[in-house]
Amino acid sequence: MDILTGLAGLMLGAMAAWALARGRAAGKMSRLRAQMQARIGYWQDEAERARAHAARTGEQAAAWAAGCQQGREEVMSLARALAHLPAGTDDDPAAG
Repeated sequence: MDILTGLAGLMLGAMAAWALARGRAAGKMSRLRAQMQARIGYWQDEAERARAHAARTGEQAAAWAAGCQQGREEVMSLARALAHLPAGTDDDPAAG
């Protein structure tokens, strides 16, 4: 009978140890899963901010290019207008 009681005690001890180890592992997995979700959320937010920044930068670059084109056209029209002015008049005090 003592052997049977001892074996039963060993079995109960092994089952209790297994249950405790399983509980600890489940808790650790739960904490790791929560950490992973937090990191995923962080990087998703970072990616969204980067996309928004890239879109703003693209819009700014397009506006800059349009402004440069407009400025170039204005300079060209002024150059054409200056080219059509009569060269050297005696009325101009700056001609000197």
